[in-house]
Amino acid sequence: MSTAAIAKFVANLAYADIPQAAVAVAKNCIIDGLGISLAGSKSHPGEIIISHVREAGGRPEAGVAGARLRVPAAQAALANGVLAHALNYDDGISAWGGHLTSAVLPAVLAICERDRKSGAETIAAFVAGWEVGEKIGAVIGAEINEIGWHSHSVVGPLAAAAASAKALKLDQRGIKMALGIASSGAGGLRLNLGTDTNPFHAGRSAWNGLVAALLAQKGFTASEDFLDMDLGLPKVLTQKQWDPARFARTLGSPYGLISPGPAQKLYPSCFRTQRSIDAVLYLRAGYHFRPEEVAEIECRTSRWAQKILSYSRPETVEQAKYSMEYCLAAAVLDGEVTLRQFTDARVASADVRSFMPKVKYASLGEGEDVSEDTVTVKLLGGRQYSHTVAHARGEPENPMDREDLVLKFGACAESVLPQRDIDQIVEWVLNLEYLEDITPLMRAVTGE
Repeated sequence: MSTAAIAKFVANLAYADIPQAAVAVAKNCIIDGLGISLAGSKSHPGEIIISHVREAGGRPEAGVAGARLRVPAAQAALANGVLAHALNYDDGISAWGGHLTSAVLPAVLAICERDRKSGAETIAAFVAGWEVGEKIGAVIGAEINEIGWHSHSVVGPLAAAAASAKALKLDQRGIKMALGIASSGAGGLRLNLGTDTNPFHAGRSAWNGLVAALLAQKGFTASEDFLDMDLGLPKVLTQKQWDPARFARTLGSPYGLISPGPAQKLYPSCFRTQRSIDAVLYLRAGYHFRPEEVAEIECRTSRWAQKILSYSRPETVEQAKYSMEYCLAAAVLDGEVTLRQFTDARVASADVRSFMPKVKYASLGEGEDVSEDTVTVKLLGGRQYSHTVAHARGEPENPMDREDLVLKFGACAESVLPQRDIDQIVEWVLNLEYLEDITPLMRAVTGE
């Protein structure tokens, strides 16, 4: 029932049916995802994946962001997925801790560039994938992370498959086949967070979903119901029972892009660091203390944050993104947490290494947990200042506006593209529904 409901929703979705509020958020996600991908092309995992797809070669169907390179569509989806998550700067879903744009957007753009689709068709495919992913993630829940799966690589292939199937205009049976094929490639281990394999989860999700849809288009078969059966994905992964009829009613009611909406990032690090970084920067700006005055920083955050931020003394940029100690040290020392803070040189710098031991987690009582972050800065001499952040800037309850996201795009793209191309890409994305063919946009993103 659930797979059939998804197939019907995806097959019937037309751009004209999508609420303009969802279209506006979709454009925000697209401009954000493209900017992050451009910056990601200069990262360690980004450079490796670009080298890999360049060496593999093949028909030049779709572009790789910032690489002046066109490769087969599936390879472009793989590469751009890695780039989109390489910096841990991409949007996510607060409730279940997954990412969607970095799995969905690379698949959509690869197919739509290859087939010279319009901007409106591109938006519809992106919305379809985001909606399916958000609703499946809400059902499976954060439990898969607790078990040890990485929710990004579980839900991402399904979202990418739905989006790719929409872009290819598959019928309802074809959509069910695409989802069934993709479900057998869903999965990735959370233990790889803080390594290059973390962004590979996004690239593999985009590749998996796109290839599943291409195979379904050719008649490749799979189970027609990957959700509801006893051996379906939710039951196999979590042993969780769920209500298929209730799930079917949630599709488009409301659109996930509207509610709960994406959590977009102001800082290029794990989402679980964002609230505490906000708090430290607030205290630093308000009380003007100097780094050498700090005796200790106490961070009171959730048990899950303390568990997932497992690198107390990071040695690499990838580990630093999962280190509360590093992020708060950088915030105090530099007064900002931007791409400039996530370099090998900054992670290894003496002042950061000597400051990190001052950052400590507050102990939580037996059975206690918290849903907001409180940071207390304790100074030499006894003074201390505290600030609590319930929702970081960028969360749906405290959103970044479009101007913020355009500025973020520029900051990400400026080391890769000239300003005229940056401005042109922004204009095209913000008016995407009017583009008859997205090829010029993707040529600009590729750097050609």
